[in-house]
Amino acid sequence: MTVRTRLAPSPTGYLHIGSLRTALYCYLWAHHNKWKYIIRIEDTDRTRLVEGAVDAIIDMHDILNLTPDESVRHGWLYGPYVQSERLELYAPRLHKLCEEGNGYYCFCTSERLTELRQEQEELKLPPGYDGHCRHMPLEESREKIANGEKYTIRLKVPKNETLVFNDLIRGRIEFNTNQLDDTVLLKSDGIFPTYHWAVVIDDNLMEISHVMRWEEWISSMPIQILTARALGITLPHYAHLPNVLGADGKKLSKRTGDVSVSEYIKKWYLPEALLNFLSLLGWHPGHDEEIMSMQEMIAQFEITDIHKSGAVLDPIKLDWMNGEYIKRLDPGELHARVAKHLEQYEIEFYTHIFSQKNYDFNHRIIKELQTRMKRFDEFIELTTCLYGEAGTRTDLLVNTKMKIESIEDAITSLRFAIPILETTDFTSLDTLKTPFIGAIIEAWKKNGQVLWPMRVALSGEEFSPGAFELAYILGREESLKRIQKVIDIYS
Repeated sequence: MTVRTRLAPSPTGYLHIGSLRTALYCYLWAHHNKWKYIIRIEDTDRTRLVEGAVDAIIDMHDILNLTPDESVRHGWLYGPYVQSERLELYAPRLHKLCEEGNGYYCFCTSERLTELRQEQEELKLPPGYDGHCRHMPLEESREKIANGEKYTIRLKVPKNETLVFNDLIRGRIEFNTNQLDDTVLLKSDGIFPTYHWAVVIDDNLMEISHVMRWEEWISSMPIQILTARALGITLPHYAHLPNVLGADGKKLSKRTGDVSVSEYIKKWYLPEALLNFLSLLGWHPGHDEEIMSMQEMIAQFEITDIHKSGAVLDPIKLDWMNGEYIKRLDPGELHARVAKHLEQYEIEFYTHIFSQKNYDFNHRIIKELQTRMKRFDEFIELTTCLYGEAGTRTDLLVNTKMKIESIEDAITSLRFAIPILETTDFTSLDTLKTPFIGAIIEAWKKNGQVLWPMRVALSGEEFSPGAFELAYILGREESLKRIQKVIDIYS
């Protein structure tokens, strides 16, 4: 089978993190079968359009390296299909639907439909269209149209029929047509089709073989089945994905966590880590290895391995996975990515602090944080003592576990460290560390007796890199200055 998949978002706001997972699954399945993944913007609901939303969707694909496989818009390397640019494909088929008796023209005004809904509410009846125009003769409808009356086109839904389709994840699903409305397929402006019509037409014309979408879209399947049947076409295979859930077990929303892909980008999760994490929200590759490259995911992905039940988006696990990816990066590549993040999202810090330091100083800091940093938005917080002045948490100097029983013990250890730092080679961490440890052993001291107060003096923080790492990053002059400052407080 030739596999073609698509992401079909409406440009009505931010790209939801769950929609990114859908895009990823579509991409994986298409490339697993060595064929194509495309983007189609479904913008026929003109009342909900948000300016810039289409560009944001494309930008997210670029940032995350989910490049679609077809280019259709002038000016973009890989531009999406856009429904509002394909209107000539929809209306002719709709009029033919009415001529064949599978659809009909409806002239009910919005006022009449409002009154109908109110009456149904008062009588506690199920809401829905009452079929007022369903049996109007075609000639009468044509006459009304010729007289300039506004109309919609509705699908003529058969009564008391069982519809069946096989979902690739959920298996056999049945619907009874008595529960369905005669759905509107063409809006009253006579130009824009509704979702149900455009999606069936486009999937057919674009030869989409597999549709993956959220599970709440299952309810739209019977209308799409009937629409395809009226057109005499075959629907794609469908796989309705489990929802992405928040910690409360409900569908992820702003109240339960970040839902916009851009928010994850601003925190600068690595694209490869974010995609790897999302791939496992509902899919199991059949083994316990969680860190996978894109090529590994493509090779192993199978729709039938997707679970039915929802998957909880665990930010702690995402942080862990991102940290693992950070650890595996080449230090030079990590430096470049951190610099890019700061330049884009922390402009003040980048302009006035980071870019004012030389490359080696920044590189030493980034390399030191490589095993500690989970996200790039932690960088400033983790480096306060390195880019700024050390704090004066002298209350941290005493530490009985490190055999430092008093301030006097701490100051004695700091004085011990000064001549070593004055003569030690700062060329590398090892050339700094080796003679220092030798001097501690020779003086019959414990490492912690010297290194604990030295670390506190250099950082002024309860948690920080180790004493040697701090000294190596700060350099001889700054290290001696900070240690002397603490000594002077108690002189």
